[in-house]
Formats: sequence, C-alpha cells, structure tokens
Amino acid sequence: MGDTPSGGVTAAAGGVRSRAWWLLLAVGAAGIVLSRLLPDGVPRSIPFQLSGLISAAAIVAGIRLHRPAHPLPWYLMASGLLIWSVADTVGAIDSDLFGYEGFPTPADGIYLVGYPVVGLGLLLLNRHRWRTGLAGRLDSAILIVALGMLTWVLLAQPTLATMDVSTAAAVVSVAYPVLDVVLAAVLVRLAPTPWGRTPSFWLLVTAVVVLLLADVLAAALGQLTWASSDPIEGVWMASNLIWAAAALHPSMVAASPASGESGRRSFSRGGLAALAVALATPGAILAAKALTEQPIDVWPIVVGSTLICALVMTRIGVAVRQLEQAQAEQEQARRALAHQAAHDPLTGLPNRAQGMVVLRAALNRARRAGAMVGLLFIDLDGFKQVNDTLGHAAGDEVLAVAGGRMQQAVRGGDTVARLGGDEFVVLLEPVANEVDAVRVAERLVADLAEPIQLSTGREARIGASIGVAINSDAAVDPDRLLQEADHAVFRAKAGGRGRVEVFAPSLRAEVERRAAVEAAIVAALRRGAATVEVSPIVDLRTSLPAGRLLEVAVTGPGGESWPRHELVPLTRGTDKLCDLDSWVLRTGVLGQPDDGWLVVPVTGRHLAQGTIVADVTAALEAGLEAERLMLLVPTDELGGVRVLDTLKQLRLLGVRICADSFGADDSGTDRWARVPLDYVQLDRRLLSAAGGGLLLRLTVETANAFGYGVVAPGIATEADADVLAAAGCELGLGPLYADLPAGRR
Repeated sequence: MGDTPSGGVTAAAGGVRSRAWWLLLAVGAAGIVLSRLLPDGVPRSIPFQLSGLISAAAIVAGIRLHRPAHPLPWYLMASGLLIWSVADTVGAIDSDLFGYEGFPTPADGIYLVGYPVVGLGLLLLNRHRWRTGLAGRLDSAILIVALGMLTWVLLAQPTLATMDVSTAAAVVSVAYPVLDVVLAAVLVRLAPTPWGRTPSFWLLVTAVVVLLLADVLAAALGQLTWASSDPIEGVWMASNLIWAAAALHPSMVAASPASGESGRRSFSRGGLAALAVALATPGAILAAKALTEQPIDVWPIVVGSTLICALVMTRIGVAVRQLEQAQAEQEQARRALAHQAAHDPLTGLPNRAQGMVVLRAALNRARRAGAMVGLLFIDLDGFKQVNDTLGHAAGDEVLAVAGGRMQQAVRGGDTVARLGGDEFVVLLEPVANEVDAVRVAERLVADLAEPIQLSTGREARIGASIGVAINSDAAVDPDRLLQEADHAVFRAKAGGRGRVEVFAPSLRAEVERRAAVEAAIVAALRRGAATVEVSPIVDLRTSLPAGRLLEVAVTGPGGESWPRHELVPLTRGTDKLCDLDSWVLRTGVLGQPDDGWLVVPVTGRHLAQGTIVADVTAALEAGLEAERLMLLVPTDELGGVRVLDTLKQLRLLGVRICADSFGADDSGTDRWARVPLDYVQLDRRLLSAAGGGLLLRLTVETANAFGYGVVAPGIATEADADVLAAAGCELGLGPLYADLPAGRR
C-alpha cells in the first residue's frame, strides 16, 4: 500500500529541511561564477547587491523552517546582513551612478553599523557563557589580542603610515578586519558547547573567516574604492551565502542561549593549539618583518606579547583551579558514594555490611586489649501492624524515628546499625559485663515503646525485643556473635514482647543445631535430597479426598530429620526455608497425582523477595494447572506493600492464596479487607476454645462475608470433623486422615 498524501507532504518537507542549505551553497557558487562573467559596472554589481538581500531572506527562511527555541540571535544576524546589503546598494549608487571613487563613503558608515547588530546576535547565542565562563572569556581575549596585534603591526601601522591615504580612510580600512576579529572571538566561546560540534556552527565560523579574509585583502591592497574592489566582491558574496547556509542547516536549532556551559572549560587539543599559536604570534611577526626587511616598531609587539603572556598565565591558573576543584568534587563524590554504600538510606545508620566491618574491628581491638564488647540484636515489635494499618510511608517514618531514638539512647562510642527490615544491632564497646549491656538494652526498650507522632498527625506505637550477646572468649567472630544475639532475641520474642534476653553459653547447643540445620539444607538442595511430606486434604462436605498438603523436610548426615514446622524457627532470618520452598514449587509438585489441590506453605520472606513468582511460573510451565495450586501464607507475614504486590501477581497467574491462623486474637477485620485471598485456614485454638462452637461459627461467617473459603487444620476425631463441617468449613486436614493415601517423596 502506498504512502498517504499527508505522509508524502511530510517527507517532502523533511527533504527540504535537510537539503536547503547545500542547495543554497550550490546555487550561490554558480551565481558567483556567473556574476564574474557579466560586464563591469551596473550588471556586475547587481548580483553583489542581491547576495546580501538573498542571504538575509534565507536566514529568515531557516528560522521559519527549523523553528529554533531562541530565534532572536538569528533575526539579528539577518538584520545585520540586510544592513550590509543596503550598504552595498548605497555604494553601488555612489560608484556606478555618480562616479564617486573616494574613501570612506557613506556606505562605509552603514557597513560599520551592521557589525554591532551581527555581533549582538552572536553575543546572544553566547550570553549565558559570558556570564559564567571565565575560562572562555580568557580564551576569547587571547585570540583578540593575538589577532589584534597581527592586524596592527602588519596592516594598520603600514596603512596609517601611507602618506597618500587619509587618516579617516586608514582608520575605516583597519576597522573592518578588527571588527571581524571581534566576531571571531565571540564565536570562540561557542566552540566547546554541543552546538560547537555541529555543521551549522562551522558554517558560521567559515563565513566569519571568509569575511575577515576579504576585509584584510581589501585593506592590505588598498582596494576599498568602489572602482577597485571588484576582485574581492566574490569573496564577500561567498561569506554572505555561507552565513545563510548556517541558518538553513537543521543543526542550527542546537544553538540555544539557555544551554550554556557550567563555567568550567577544560583544555582541549584545539584550545592548547590555539594558545600555542597565540604565544608564537609575536615571534612570527618579528620573523616576517625581518624576512621582508621592513622596519620594526617593537613597542606594539612588546605590549601585545605582555598581554598575551599575562592572559595565558591567568588561563593556566584558572585551569589549575578548575582541576583542583574537579579533584575535590571527585573526592567528595567518592566519599558520598562510599557513605551511601555503607549506610542505610532510610535511617542514615550503617548498613549490615558496614555494621559487620565495625563489629570485626571492635572484636580485634577487644582481643588485643583483653576487653569485652556487647552486641544487642533489636527486633521491633508491632512494626508489621504499623505497615498494614498506616501504610508503607508511615512504616518508613517509624523506622527513621526508631533509628534516631536508638542513637540517642546508647552511650558515646557505641554504634547503631540497621540489618534490614525491622532489625537493628547496637555494638557496645567496651562493656564491663552483662549487666551494663542489659541496662542499655532496657533503656532502648523503654525509649522505643514511647508513642511516635507521624507527620500525618497520627500516632504509631511499636516496641522492641532485644537479644544480648557478649564476646565470651577470644575466638568469637562477628558472625558467631551476631548469631548468638539473634538467637537470644528469638527467645525474647517467644517469651513475650518488650523483653530482653541474654545469650547464655548453655544455649550454644541450640545455636549449633541451627547451624547444622542450615548446613543440612544446603547439602540437601545441592544433592536434590530434600523430601516432601504429603498430608491428605478432605472435602468436609463429602468426606472425600480433595487434595494434598506438600511440606518440605530435610534429613541431616546423621539421620536426624527436620519437618517443615521445625525448620521455620531454626531458619528464621535466613533464606534457607525460601530455598526449600522454591525447590518444592519447582520440583516437589511434579509427579503428584493429577487430581485435587496441591497446597504448598511459603514464607512472607519469600513473598517479599518476589522470586516466588518465578518459582510458580516454572511449575506452571512444567505442566501444573494453576487452579490446582494453593499457596499457604503465614498471617503474621502478610504486611508490607511488596508482599501484597506479589500476592496480586500470583493471583493473576491463576494461583489460589490461603492465609493461616484466621480468627487469632490479633487479627483485625481491616487487614483481611485489603489482602488478596481465596481461602483462610482457621486458627487451631478455635475448636478447643471455651464457647468454641459459637466463636467457630462467627469466625467462619466472617470469612464467608469476605468471600473466603475456609480450611480447618488439626482435625483429630470424627466429632471434630462434624462440628467443623456444620460450622461451614469446606476443607480439612489433620491426624484423622493420616491413613488416607499419602506418603513421602
């Protein structure tokens, strides 16, 4: 199918934009050649006069064609070329119609008026750079002095000394190249900018250089009378056309007075070469004078050389200061990056990696001095509830306030670090005994229990459970001390919130058991030797099998086996159980019978990481039907934005989500309204609670009101099954159904 008419018009317009500049140059070059073939006088002067007018019109056309963000500089340049075109016409009238051959003429006054207009246009392209770039201004000054000295010594002095040329004529003839030098100096400021690397910029530079060449030739040859300037007219025409081509080139839009340099301008190869040429200029002038055996007036050269040397030394000084500033900024950036890498961005505290570095250094110092250090492991109580009820932003604010309170509560010289989530550590260095460490821990518990006033005006309340560990011997390393403090805080939370627990040497066996379990998990995953314990799930309405609960288990090298419910506390704070659950989803579900539910327990940590989505996707790609898979999630780990986002992604895959411990004392209805669930598993205590029948029915009705199906765990007798079925529970599992077909993989 062919292009639409509008598409053809658009393509044609794009072609005009990209080709207009070289079409102008091609036609203009042909016009210059043809104009030289015309007879002298009026016929030959007409193309010369028209070149300025055409160039000014072409600049306006370029503005309309490309629509630069800041067109004023280009309009000023077009105005300057138009003024020069008027001067061409006035000069032609004086020469061709009235036969006036004197110099200067009224046209020269008009020419000189055009220079400030053109210069203002270039200056507006540079205005931001003139305000901010001292280095650029020095570069321009060096160029002006060097070219000015060349112009004065080689052109102005000999011209002014010529007896048959009036002072006015000599001054005007020298003014042209001097003003051209000023235009070139203004352009130098644009060289290091992005536009300075575009064709439009270099066309503009070429136009100014060609203009300078024409004016120098005219002044040097004494050919500024209209009768004798004919050979140079083609050069002036070329300058006009190249100037217009710069405006017609698409890259002209990159020239913007708002996009200046930052004030720091480094030495480029071109800049160094320009400085070298400037420094060599006085010597080159002396050599030229000597070779041509012309008299030498040394004072202009002395003055120019002195100015150039002073400007170059100043420029070098600016470059040195800029280098020092750049090095200082680089060092500051390096320190900032190092600080960011070592500190938690939310609280400003050292992060886990930095905390371990500080702990290792403290233990080394303590080992050499025979001193003791203490480590407090702080787990915030109630933080998940804050996240659930008040939102993620409130949770971040609570963490920041808690970190600040910890820093204020500890002693001078102690270090507070955030491990991640709601876990912190405090390094006590030195500590005399356990009593001192416990005293600091109790102060932290009291301070963290104070209400937190949020920026929203609401109030948040948290608490803290703290585990205390002391370096009991010289062989203790940072990982072991952290493990001991972690184990102590686990025992503190198990005994109730807001407690302080000290790690005792007698607990070492329990810590070693955790280490053995973690090693067994790693070995089992490496060998593919983990097992899946399968428990039947029954439809309580029909008493028929409805699916299977798949729980991972690990056997150690010594034959000791750890079922999943024992692995949960032993792997707390690590990713080991997440790795096992991933194995179940990717491997354990394969080969199961193709009927009924497959229920897989997972951790909130696994959900927060988001990797579970990939695990489930792998299972589905292996052939598991999404509607058969149900993930069992701990209720107390349902908080947090990332967990909720992961649950939503899983449900989009077609997977069912079930939360356990529904109906527990601390589970409010507001939580369940926000969590994307399909089923809930009842809290095991409901069946045995006083008045359990009524409470059970109310809990099931609440779940049904949210649209959740209900699963009943721990069914031991037929009577329990009947009560749960009568209350409205759909699915059940427990010892009563242990004899149904199941087993281990």
